[in-house]
Amino acid sequence: MFGYIKPFIPDLRVREHELYRAIYCGLCRSMGRHTGCTSRLTLSYDFAFLCAVRLVLEKTEKEIKIFRCPASPLKKRPYMVDNPALAYCSAVAAILTKAKVYDDICDSAGLAKLRSNLLLPAASSMAKKALKYDPSLPVKEISDGLSRLSCLEKELCPSLDTVADCFGDVLSDVFSHGLSGAEKSIASSLGRSLGRIIYVLDAADDREKDLEKKNYNPLNISPMSKDALSLAVRLELSHAEAAVNLMDFSVMTELSEIIFNVIYEGIPKEADRIFGGNEK
Repeated sequence: MFGYIKPFIPDLRVREHELYRAIYCGLCRSMGRHTGCTSRLTLSYDFAFLCAVRLVLEKTEKEIKIFRCPASPLKKRPYMVDNPALAYCSAVAAILTKAKVYDDICDSAGLAKLRSNLLLPAASSMAKKALKYDPSLPVKEISDGLSRLSCLEKELCPSLDTVADCFGDVLSDVFSHGLSGAEKSIASSLGRSLGRIIYVLDAADDREKDLEKKNYNPLNISPMSKDALSLAVRLELSHAEAAVNLMDFSVMTELSEIIFNVIYEGIPKEADRIFGGNEK
């Protein structure tokens, strides 16, 4: 994923910010434990949000402790003790990383292809450890979805909606895997909307760079105005909001503010940055 799904920190209260940091640091430690220390380099805000959602939907018991992080040893930080939600997110992050590296190998050339080939052994090792921990991970669903997306991109599909929908299907599987009933439906709907949003934001963010490097970007084939793209993101956010509003926060009330902050403020702020022409 791309780092667009993150909270707007200034509007989080101190305890909410500390809990979010605890999830982020807990996920980092969980990745080191389940998929190897190298996998920590792939940690992103998107996976921290996925973890927050899974914690609520799985009704996972959480435990917070304090530790001294080697990356910032001067101050002790809170972290969430490893649990099924953290472990799932760390494992699925490894699967997505390997899929992304393999896709880059197929789609790139020259130094970019060489770099991806050099990264492949590490990514494969992460994915192997993830599958060893949880053989039921949605590897086939992710692989098939990304393969369909790759085919559309190679065919120079002019429809942003089509390619965004394809990535939405991938995140739908990622968010909902292992859940059942209403929780599965909520996670599936939320994942699909966020996948579509991520693809649109990334395409808009990289439009000029892709044009310069002659990389595929549907917005360089079928241009859309920033106003139209902004409206599309806002409409898709309404679907994400509808899914979040169906979540039962009674067991994890403190996570509701973090998740609503991401949906109502974090993502819109990223959209405003991109469509306002500000740099990443």
